[in-house]
Amino acid sequence: MVNVEYDSDGVNAFIQLADVVEEVFPSVMVQEREGDGATSARDGSFEVTHEDDTVLFSKLKEGRLPRPEEILEALEKKFEADGVDAMGGGGLGGAGCG
Repeated sequence: MVNVEYDSDGVNAFIQLADVVEEVFPSVMVQEREGDGATSARDGSFEVTHEDDTVLFSKLKEGRLPRPEEILEALEKKFEADGVDAMGGGGLGGAGCG
């Protein structure tokens, strides 16, 4: 699972990212990381993390939104490091990400 924390300006980017990730990695679900009522997404945030809290991308650090390819590459590297085959038949069409 991939979690994305984003403010109101990041809705379209979240939808695009979720569509791309879930198409390439069918076994991966992308979900919004919501506040708990007391907290909400930080202003200017678009923070992408793996379910184990590995940071895949931070807009707060980078100062920009990620390109979908960056997230795909980060996920591919994460899965390789963990010894996980998350392609689930979606694949990268032989193009690879990196």
